[in-house]
Amino acid sequence: MKTFNYFKLIIRAFWAAFATLILASCGGGGGGSGGISSLGGLLPIETETCYVTTPEPNAELAALLLAPTDSGTPRNLSWNVKYLAPEGSVKTLRLGFGGVTQPETIALEFAKNRPTPVLVYLAVDGYEDILPAGAIYPVNKNGITLSASWLNGTSAQVLFDILTKADQPQKDAQHLCNYFNWQKLQEEFAKRVDEPHLVDSEDIAAKICTGKFSVTVLKEAKAYEAEFLHGSLQWVCAPCGDAKPVRAGKTARFPSEPTVYLSSNGAVLIQKESAKNALVITELAR
Repeated sequence: MKTFNYFKLIIRAFWAAFATLILASCGGGGGGSGGISSLGGLLPIETETCYVTTPEPNAELAALLLAPTDSGTPRNLSWNVKYLAPEGSVKTLRLGFGGVTQPETIALEFAKNRPTPVLVYLAVDGYEDILPAGAIYPVNKNGITLSASWLNGTSAQVLFDILTKADQPQKDAQHLCNYFNWQKLQEEFAKRVDEPHLVDSEDIAAKICTGKFSVTVLKEAKAYEAEFLHGSLQWVCAPCGDAKPVRAGKTARFPSEPTVYLSSNGAVLIQKESAKNALVITELAR
């Protein structure tokens, strides 16, 4: 019996030393590096394949973007899909743009039952100026389909930011996200928010990470009404895929903080002039 206990102690010591070695060499894993940050990460992960579908952008906006520019060449539209693979690394895939009413579909693999964000950008000439649509697996799963929507883009962005930009190791961030009620967040967001581009997603992520989150955080930033009048631009559009363009001579709500908008001349920065209730529009060079 003493010999048996002696061998048990040796085996325990061996596994303790092995675990320490693995954790020391694989620790960290935060900041979106996708590295394995725990011994558990070395174990096989059960996965599930879902078919992610892209949303429909506003038809009027899509028509303006696809119309020939002043140079006579139409803009190139595509879908950029960004998600976290089962092992934690960030993956980006590019899909063609089939049309406003024809969503694109792509098969993605997810770690089963682990909250995972999918961001879907409508890229204009390769640039992701429009805020992403999104979905969260498995919250938005219906059968084997995961439909991205513009409304759920903010919650997916919040989850993505926590898992890839947090100072803590990715395994700790994932543990936190596993127990957060993402479905409730999306339901409250839909009740309280009309214009997703006016919401501070970084503040929401910070409140979740510090345990200070409440539904009162789900609010739009201060905005003001102004008439869009500018000689060189024909229209501007809020950076959300289902937003309607605002044409010259029309009044719309603009956030008090400087915000990047789409326009007939590409991406522009719009901000409120401090002296009067007017818009200052600055074209952004590529």
